[in-house]
Amino acid sequence: SEVLQVVGPAAPVVVSPGEDAVLPCYLSPRESVEDLEIRWFREISRPPVCLYQYRKYNSDRQDPAYRGRVELFSNELSRGNVSLTLRNITRSDHGQYTCMVLSDLWEDDTVIDLSVRVLSAVSVSLLSPGGDQAQLLCRSEGWFPQPAVIWTDRDGNEVTSQPPTVDRNSQGLLSVSSYIPVKQEFNIFSCLVRSTQPKADWESQLYIPSEYRVE
Repeated sequence: SEVLQVVGPAAPVVVSPGEDAVLPCYLSPRESVEDLEIRWFREISRPPVCLYQYRKYNSDRQDPAYRGRVELFSNELSRGNVSLTLRNITRSDHGQYTCMVLSDLWEDDTVIDLSVRVLSAVSVSLLSPGGDQAQLLCRSEGWFPQPAVIWTDRDGNEVTSQPPTVDRNSQGLLSVSSYIPVKQEFNIFSCLVRSTQPKADWESQLYIPSEYRVE
């Protein structure tokens, strides 16, 4: 007979706070898991996120932070689907989850990465340090995880900047600030703050006339 394996996704699951997430996990080859134990957990020493035993949920041993927020696909258990739905995502849900399936004679598991992404708008402002050269400041607050900052000019060429300054607030969200020098010549600069996770860019532009005056 074929060796049973617990299989998860190759890429992280990326969501934003307040959304629901599905952490994919299934048995290969596809066999019923209705009579097996299904255990989802963050750390082996902590109570499980979800525990399914003897054809029912065991909420007594469940981590209280996940009570009422998680659910298996009950009608898919007969086809080896042990994916977990996690509702109302918070930033504290960010991290790794282990999907384990056990019987009296066998067990296997796989690890799924859940990335909780917090995005924010971007502002660009013109600063004068008091010398003959001004600076542009690109600032964005309330990110998680830390984003990348990319400056470009009107032709789309990247403009070198110093590594951004990063601050963390009491909620653990990040603020980034990035500066570039500006010469007194016509240009349009764009600051792109890009999430390290896919599908998330915020951009702001500032038009620099050939003659400007900084108050």
